[in-house]
Amino acid sequence: MRLALLVIASVLAVVAVAVLGLYLALRTYAPLSALGGGSVAPGPGLGADVEPTFGSGGKTVFIPIYRKGRPFDTAFTIENTGRFAVTLTGVQAHTDGPLYADKLFATDAVGSAALEHLHAFRELRLDPKQSALIAVDWHLDCSHTTGEATSDRVRLRYRYLSMFNRSQAVELPFAVTLRCSGGPPASP
Repeated sequence: MRLALLVIASVLAVVAVAVLGLYLALRTYAPLSALGGGSVAPGPGLGADVEPTFGSGGKTVFIPIYRKGRPFDTAFTIENTGRFAVTLTGVQAHTDGPLYADKLFATDAVGSAALEHLHAFRELRLDPKQSALIAVDWHLDCSHTTGEATSDRVRLRYRYLSMFNRSQAVELPFAVTLRCSGGPPASP
């Protein structure tokens, strides 16, 4: 009887460790990726479009024209590279600087982030290996700085397996650089 209880306790301990390991692995699931060969487009208000140069990491740099209270939009292709379906629910804005991703939009035109092609974003389900075109609304604020801010990532929120809600910083195939007054002039 004692041996049977020891075997049962050992099996339960192994199963508990396996379940805990699986749960922890699923909590860190990060399946979203910006498709490098996919569609990329800036919206209106682009001041300069700098092609990849030495030191840029091979990325095109979009430099928007700063106008107080006017955002800048970019469209790109997002892909679910994971094994489970995910539902994209929005963007997690980090409001601690002059440049940050503020909102997501759906777009109906490949290679365009023009206002007439942007639509309210609700939720977007992406099955494994599925991709979609989305647009990010960048908040621009030069009221507290005279320098330069750059971002080549956007933090997206998503849900999967009906019980996990996460956010993931997705590296973009381009960078957005905001140059405020007093900063170096744009040179395409």
